[in-house]
Amino acid sequence: MKVLYVTAECWPFAKTGGLGDVAYALPKALKKEGVDVRVIMPKYSTIPTYLKDQLKKVGEFSVDVSWRSQYCGLEKMELDGVTFYFVDNEYYFKRDGAESIYGHGDDAERFIFFTNAVLKSIDKLGFYPDVINASDWHTGMLPLFLKEKYAHLPKYKNIKTVYTIHNLQYQGIFGREILG
Repeated sequence: MKVLYVTAECWPFAKTGGLGDVAYALPKALKKEGVDVRVIMPKYSTIPTYLKDQLKKVGEFSVDVSWRSQYCGLEKMELDGVTFYFVDNEYYFKRDGAESIYGHGDDAERFIFFTNAVLKSIDKLGFYPDVINASDWHTGMLPLFLKEKYAHLPKYKNIKTVYTIHNLQYQGIFGREILG
């Protein structure tokens, strides 16, 4: 079985709470069970330098966000037997300080970009998972985008999704104007 674990945070790269811990521990445990599991997350500017120095460029492409196209870089590294991919876009993810992950006025747009980038990355990587695990509100639109934008493509049509909520307190509630 092939699983793509999609998360906004993962220890030791970026972590604000329990999601970061689970996003590291669960894929590692699945790997021990023989699952081909890979993790994908944003490449935040606050990822420790010793880890950023180990990243290898995989590719770059454009991702549509509403009326414009945004640059997307894709990098990877192996850690504890698990492959980690990083979605690079400095406009969305080069933020300083403890607030680098969440708490920005454009968080909805940032994670819509991330979700779109993840789905486009699948084809760029040639890794077509059986299951995508979408974690928390940051990836909440992923099952919809997969169905509406990619399900007609042969390599995407059989991908299933699982949506995992780690902390119901954080729901990513935004006004309906973001839907545009």
